[in-house]
Amino acid sequence: MTDQIEFFAQYGNWVAVKKLKIEDHKPMDVARFLASVNETMNRKMWEFIGDEIPLDAMDEIAYELTGAQKKGKKMVVSRKSEDEINTILAKMKGPSTTKKIKQHVTQKGLIELSKIYITRRVFELLGVKLEPNSKQIEKYLNKKDSDEC
Repeated sequence: MTDQIEFFAQYGNWVAVKKLKIEDHKPMDVARFLASVNETMNRKMWEFIGDEIPLDAMDEIAYELTGAQKKGKKMVVSRKSEDEINTILAKMKGPSTTKKIKQHVTQKGLIELSKIYITRRVFELLGVKLEPNSKQIEKYLNKKDSDEC
């Protein structure tokens, strides 16, 4: 039997199927596939959590913390110094941010999930990657292949 990885999810109208047969694939090919599954799961997870937490309000808190400005359809943050990043992170973990969250959610578990969401958004806005995405791994693999030719 050939090694394989399969991801299948069905919930309501959402269906996701991802399969990888591992024949000549190298570990980085598997990593790319797993990154793709992770992207799908994270996106959908927050969509489902958004049924309980007003994610738009949490986004606004992240924008305020980072000083994000609207540029076209996207929110962008100007380059930050190390000291500015430290200040943003301190504010993010401070009581004023918790107070802002509590204006939108009151249950303790949802407050914690809101903090996690805001933390992820702040890092994303600052350009700090916590995990590789499938496109980054794909780009590496393409460059690696062209360098070997």
